[in-house]
Amino acid sequence: MSNVLVILEAVGDDLAAISRELLGKGRQLADALGGSLAALAIGPTTAVAARAGQFGADQVYTANAPALAQYTTDGYVAAAMAAVQACNPALILAGTSFQMRDFGAALATDLNAGLVVDATDLQVVDGAIRATRPSHGGNVINTYRFAAGKPVVALVRKQSFPEAAAQPDRSAPVTELAVANLTPRTEVQAVAPKAGAVNLTDAAIIVTGGRGLGNKDNYYRLIPPLAEALGGAYGASRAIVDDGWVPYEHQVGQTGKTVSPKLYIAAGVSGAIQHLAGMRTSRTIVAINKDPEAPIFRIATLGVVGDVNEILPLLTAEIKARLNR
Repeated sequence: MSNVLVILEAVGDDLAAISRELLGKGRQLADALGGSLAALAIGPTTAVAARAGQFGADQVYTANAPALAQYTTDGYVAAAMAAVQACNPALILAGTSFQMRDFGAALATDLNAGLVVDATDLQVVDGAIRATRPSHGGNVINTYRFAAGKPVVALVRKQSFPEAAAQPDRSAPVTELAVANLTPRTEVQAVAPKAGAVNLTDAAIIVTGGRGLGNKDNYYRLIPPLAEALGGAYGASRAIVDDGWVPYEHQVGQTGKTVSPKLYIAAGVSGAIQHLAGMRTSRTIVAINKDPEAPIFRIATLGVVGDVNEILPLLTAEIKARLNR
């Protein structure tokens, strides 16, 4: 067992960013194990399956059937089991979305495999898989070592690795799998997006406001315009969600969304431990707060001590001016 299998996800007509991350990291891990890199596209994802070869895959498998048109645990696990039989992987990689958490746990159970959820790093050490996962709000870093001989299912936090660069001249053979016992116990009748739903976990840039903004009107006057100027999403601390300023869908933190964007701007957010638990793995953290002792500054990449109500309008205007040059 030396191969790596990546479970692909798609966004529109292209591979999702998490899939490009996993293909890049999977390529490194497969090389370290002395094996090959395979990818599996299930259901609608098969439309972009061939793209996986451009990002490092040596072999691409597809599983497409009416029962796989929508996600079900049984259907996706059956498709993955067919791919496992085809490539005998030592490591199976997927993202950490709600669906993949459900899928990964079920697959690991059926395979009697090791499982790590919300991993932020993966390495091959002495021929064995080693995974890193933060817990307790990021204050504890757990290291897992899985003995060789059984597969490992690793669900990876988004934006933990650089995305693989596309190689337009590279390709990989695509093989359609025959999925046995494809009889899901559930049937999806319809899927409707929730009104006002916010997908913070996929955002590359997030601007979050806190109680330091003073009131609800200041939040909406300052935070969404800055997020829009940057091409990002806007979040909120638990304190202002509890106060009714912003809907829960925007909450970042231990009891809200866990995010890891490329840029996180915390405006008027003190940085309670519950909030830090949800965003401290962001690549670049910019904190703006008039209290120089605010805990958010301890993890910030860049800190600005000042009144957010004065700084944010200037920052938004400057960003818009530069983008329009």
